Amino acid sequence: MSGRHAATTAPRNLVTRRTRHLQGTSRLVAWCLPRDSAVHRARTLLRNELALAPLRISGDLVAEAELVVDELASNAVRHAQGPYELRILYEHGVPVQAEVADAGTGAALVDQLLDRPLIIPDNIEDLELGGRGLPMVAALTGGICGARNVLLCGTGRAGTGVWFRLPT
Repeated sequence: MSGRHAATTAPRNLVTRRTRHLQGTSRLVAWCLPRDSAVHRARTLLRNELALAPLRISGDLVAEAELVVDELASNAVRHAQGPYELRILYEHGVPVQAEVADAGTGAALVDQLLDRPLIIPDNIEDLELGGRGLPMVAALTGGICGARNVLLCGTGRAGTGVWFRLPT
């Protein structure tokens, strides 16, 4: 499996890497996200992984995590080149962090945008069409999110990963 081309079946798109840490074994699982269905696939994969988690996560928290991954996948497809990946970091078998990665170079810019306050105007006519997504991500995650330079699991290419801590 090359991981370089998006397909629709999960087994062909699954890329796994294992890393040992002092506290125990952590595992990173990454799925390729096809450009034309990246948002839907990211939401579905995240929902399914959280449903399998050993610790029960409330439906409201799962819905918020889905909204966050929806925004991150949408941004990746809109603003960066592929390939795209959803990554989930597990510590001791528990999913603790999710990340959407792409082949873009905007980690520093995304980190700045995550720090912008979420401003909702009093008058709906004053609402701008864009620019609220990353501040919304920061608000929904309690600010436990960020952007970093990554190597894509499927290709080894340099890219940007935008991560957030999963609810536990």
